[in-house]
Amino acid sequence: MTSSPFTGIRVADLSMMWAGPFATKLLGEQGAEVLKIESPTAWDNIRTLIPQPGKADPWNSSYYFNTYNRAKKSVTLDLAQAQGRQVFLELLAHCDVLVENYRADVLDRLDLGYDVLQAANPRLIIVSMAGFGKTGPDRGLVGFGPVIEQMSGLAALTGYEGEDVPYKCGVSYGDPVAGVAAAGAVVLGLLQRRRTGVGMVVDLAQREVAATLAGSAFVSAARDPHVVHHGNRHPQSAVAPRGCYRCADEARLYRNAEYSLLPARAVDEQWIAVSVLDDTMWSALAALLGQPAWAVLSLADRVARHDELDEAIAAWCAPLDAAEAVATLRDHAIAASRVLDTVAIHDDPHLRSRGFWIQLQHPRMDPDWRQPGPSWRFMNADTRLERPAPLFGEHTRPVPRQLLGYDDARLDELHASNVIGNEPINPGVG
Repeated sequence: MTSSPFTGIRVADLSMMWAGPFATKLLGEQGAEVLKIESPTAWDNIRTLIPQPGKADPWNSSYYFNTYNRAKKSVTLDLAQAQGRQVFLELLAHCDVLVENYRADVLDRLDLGYDVLQAANPRLIIVSMAGFGKTGPDRGLVGFGPVIEQMSGLAALTGYEGEDVPYKCGVSYGDPVAGVAAAGAVVLGLLQRRRTGVGMVVDLAQREVAATLAGSAFVSAARDPHVVHHGNRHPQSAVAPRGCYRCADEARLYRNAEYSLLPARAVDEQWIAVSVLDDTMWSALAALLGQPAWAVLSLADRVARHDELDEAIAAWCAPLDAAEAVATLRDHAIAASRVLDTVAIHDDPHLRSRGFWIQLQHPRMDPDWRQPGPSWRFMNADTRLERPAPLFGEHTRPVPRQLLGYDDARLDELHASNVIGNEPINPGVG
């Protein structure tokens, strides 16, 4: 394979926020032509979530939006207007895939139910990503990532030993996971269409995708319904000691600390993760801790004295730089790694050496801004990204001209009716 795998595939992207845009980002990174379709009066709210201060057009300057909508084209269409629906259905005739993550009833209320969409293009692959699916008693609920996580069973697994309080993982974990699943669903749909010649509809409930990640916890629940929080310790006590330990703090100022939502901090905590997997590792760690007599402790002994051993490891780590501590542990064949935060990971030498971080020049963004590169790399294909996220409505006129043969008079008529536009109508921030 010498070209990107989705070259020649066109995607109509009605999705918003994170889950759907993450799916279509993956498709766009691998060569698909993704048409991100937003209404001038109801655009993707991520455009105005934490924009850069001082920009005249904040809807074009959000780090969040511009990360998850790169390699796409922006087309504005008001689907609530009859003209907008008609243009949309005409565009669908030239598309292979439609991705949407509206609430379950939205397409029907827009008179764009599956029967209408399939009539416009019988070969269309439709992936619907309603939070709770298209059927069932919760179908009408709005499902954001934090809600999905709580209702998937994942949050119940977090927390510390001896405590009953579950913890959110810190990000809207259900969103990108559902996005990956949706990209996979597109692939399955295209394979099916290759065999049958007709399209298909996929009802992908984000909650159900997240629930499958609980893995062995479902098996354990079938055997014992009592939920126990283990923190950083192994539930079967097959590894001890293990945990996260704080090292010496690192002085580091945030680059964009002037923004009120990101307060400056003079220091950042540094942590490392350590897992003692066998008696040999434990003997080496006991020597590092200055406790050679502990080398004879069995696994059962170490489990029983885990709190005491944690205190000793924490005391050894406290004065050390995290990188120094990890290097020392690894030199002694002890499993250890840094716990990188979302700032420090940008300077990770392994990711830098692989070219994971990329820079796409965008007219509203810092030229030094680094983004994660594509998740999938094909050794014989050139999959370098060259196109940043689009400005609002940047391709609203070129796309209908190319695909539908619209002239300026027709486009001016649509603009005058606010069916299309090159900036949001009555925009807000947040």
